[in-house]
Amino acid sequence: MASGGFSDDIGQRERRPLAESNVGSTGCEDVNAGSVGEVTSSRADWARLNHWLVERTEPVVIIAWGELNAIVGGLPDSATKHYPQWWHGDRPNTRAWRRAGYELERVDLGRTVTLRKSAIAWTPPTADHATPHPSAHQARVSSQLQDSGAIDLQAIDPRSALILLPCSGSKAGGGANRSSTPPSFWTPELRRARAGLHAAAHVDERQVMPAWQRYTGGFYQAAGSSLAEAVSDGAHVAILSGGYGVVRADETIGAYDKELWPADWPGGVLEDALIAEAIRIGATDVVAFAAATTGYARIIRRTPWRRAGVRRAVLVTVISTGGGAMVKVPRDLGLAFRAFWYGLPVTYPAGIRLEELT
Repeated sequence: MASGGFSDDIGQRERRPLAESNVGSTGCEDVNAGSVGEVTSSRADWARLNHWLVERTEPVVIIAWGELNAIVGGLPDSATKHYPQWWHGDRPNTRAWRRAGYELERVDLGRTVTLRKSAIAWTPPTADHATPHPSAHQARVSSQLQDSGAIDLQAIDPRSALILLPCSGSKAGGGANRSSTPPSFWTPELRRARAGLHAAAHVDERQVMPAWQRYTGGFYQAAGSSLAEAVSDGAHVAILSGGYGVVRADETIGAYDKELWPADWPGGVLEDALIAEAIRIGATDVVAFAAATTGYARIIRRTPWRRAGVRRAVLVTVISTGGGAMVKVPRDLGLAFRAFWYGLPVTYPAGIRLEELT
């Protein structure tokens, strides 16, 4: 299982203050961060944040709450009242950092906002949804998608499809203390298989967090805010996991150390769990993202999707040439997920292949 495509050891450079608003630089420290209540303006000037971010060169920017409040001239009430939805989607605040080449990574209300350099350039949506004039790369990707069995991925609604993702080797530590075991909604067979594998997987559930936040590898870093938005919007996202078999993106899980090997799981258990999940949500479409030769892809390919009434099941893979595949493949799959979620086919990375499974 490939681990992160970006270095976790990223130094925070000293930032220059914004002269126009007398904003002080606080780096990573929570200095005068202000309270959640400091959101008094409904006319925040997001162009000022965009101009400030354009001058940044560091890959990660951590902005103290009070500093952000001063930059934009007052955060609106929606920043806290409508958290987390307000921090995602297409709106003036998100466009400000995306136009500067950043994606939202984390919001600690009343404390800090963390932005990370995006791996691809932001493409603004147009009023008439016209496709921008394609670059050579975009034309190449378009040709690749057209050659992939004539599958029209953009015809699939990501908000109603079952979306399957791989887990990652790198994971966030910590989480909330688990005081009791929550009821499981998975099949009894999967629950028994999980219990039998927990010791070998070194599962530690003393602290738990949602699965989509636990994984921090290259796929998840490249997907960025698109995955957070998908979960916030109630998309049906499931993750194939070495320690849990299959988890829903918002399902709380502990830490573990185990790559997904199909042979570790009783025959048919993972496939049956995926079928049950597709039936539960009434999915007619399945879109899965996985490297072509991995255990994730093998499980997805051998799942009898027709049993669940699925009309289209598509496996999104990437062909990588040259070195660095352990980093490049998960990153490009994360970018493909991002392009799928936002409906921007011209932003798919080169090398993407679509494999029809039904």
